[in-house]
Amino acid sequence: LAPKRSDEMPAAPSAGPQVTREDQASINAFGRLNNQYHEIQGKIKAKKKYSEDLEDASNELMLADGDTVKYSYGWVFVHMDEETADDKLTAERDQVEEDVTKLEGELGDVRTKMDELKATLYSKFGNTINLEE
Repeated sequence: LAPKRSDEMPAAPSAGPQVTREDQASINAFGRLNNQYHEIQGKIKAKKKYSEDLEDASNELMLADGDTVKYSYGWVFVHMDEETADDKLTAERDQVEEDVTKLEGELGDVRTKMDELKATLYSKFGNTINLEE
């Protein structure tokens, strides 16, 4: 049996950079932020759907020809005049739009923190770490 030449020897796997406690904390923080990012995205999607539903209800209210309408409060319907119902729909839609704006701001903040952590971790670990969503 002839000994293998050094160029035929498989390369020893590189140990790569050591993961410190701070690195692991950063990786964990990125994971938590990523979860938070997706939760906020879900909330924004739900709020936008609710806003569309309110818009549809407002449009239906314009088509109504009666003096009173049934307005839903949770599981209960309350009779009120069209003008009052329209005012309530408009106020609710405005509140939802405000909530969406606030959530989008939070989403941007979380994204910024994620990008900072991603840059730091990729600069240390390169392609040996995957921080994609």
